[in-house]
Amino acid sequence: MNSGIVFLSEGRINIFNNNTLNVLNCEVADKYKQREREIRARNEWKNSGAGAMFTGSFHFEDDSKDFKLSIVGLSQSIDERLVFSINYENGGGIYFKHLDPSQPETPIFVNNKTRFFELSVSKSGYIAVSSATDMFERHITLLRIDDTYPQDVTEGDCSDCNPKWSLKDENVLYYDSAGIAYSSNGHFAGYGPRSIYRLNVETGELAEVLEGDKFEYIQPFEDDEGNLYYIKRPYKVGSGKMSAKDMVKAPGKVFRAFGGWLDFVSRRYTGESLKTGGANPAKGNPKSQGQLFVDGNLLEADKALKRNAAAGDKNPGFVPRDWQLIRRNAAGNEEVLQAGVMSYSITKGGIIYSNGKFVISGESATKVHLAAKLIGGAAK
Repeated sequence: MNSGIVFLSEGRINIFNNNTLNVLNCEVADKYKQREREIRARNEWKNSGAGAMFTGSFHFEDDSKDFKLSIVGLSQSIDERLVFSINYENGGGIYFKHLDPSQPETPIFVNNKTRFFELSVSKSGYIAVSSATDMFERHITLLRIDDTYPQDVTEGDCSDCNPKWSLKDENVLYYDSAGIAYSSNGHFAGYGPRSIYRLNVETGELAEVLEGDKFEYIQPFEDDEGNLYYIKRPYKVGSGKMSAKDMVKAPGKVFRAFGGWLDFVSRRYTGESLKTGGANPAKGNPKSQGQLFVDGNLLEADKALKRNAAAGDKNPGFVPRDWQLIRRNAAGNEEVLQAGVMSYSITKGGIIYSNGKFVISGESATKVHLAAKLIGGAAK
């Protein structure tokens, strides 16, 4: 991959190289939109014309209407290609993408009933991706880039996000997770604070690395020296969240994750599943259609921008300063590297991060690359 910064901004893949910003065309998205336009065109007679006006079904079709499609995960593959995840309606897929526009995008796995989110590719060719077939739950799914059979390795009433393979141990996977509570009648009640977990896919060992009541921890990453990076932010009750005392933190969550790993190992080495195919009782509960992942702090972006400017930030962003990028060494000592961080990437050249408005590199925020709403991605 050529030297540059590749990232996701507002659902599109961007590359910043030689002081030039370009949006990479997504063939999958273009084909999907074209297919949707053709479907709309075939059905246009039902909603237009004199007959439709007479029946009261007439409406104007807005060609600029956004399609329900977004690219939400991005990682660099072992062979220098990009791997990205894309969602449309209730389904999604994982694809290879070359930076060379003459090379076509190729599918790794596509499913019309599963949505895919953040992902990471290991040195040995395993993809870990946060996936969902449910409105509120997300689980970590593993698959090889050369073998499209996926396997969930976490389960339960939880939202598992931001998987990241360790650079120190290729069998170790970090991710953040929030427990989900349901009311007595099975309706969604809220998310607990996000904690960081460490899963060894070879041994099945699962450990909770960081957790708290007043704070939550997201986007974990372990470098080749064993330093753990993550974003620490205040946990605020409300907007679909719940206090820790209202959260039932079942110890069975570890067991469910271990069971998922055990089935993954069985399929990996024997080709046979340990699961009976019985219904998951958690899946059968009726759940609210409420908003997903509402970060209350982000709703006050303009106020945060003013506060950051007043605090003396040279390049103030939309993220509150109490969203801190932390580095924790093997001894457990923590160091705050930056304040007001929305997302980040650790590269051979150092830290690249976004404050919601600018993409910046260097632990001392020495270089501003461009203005963009960085959601996540692969950087180099």
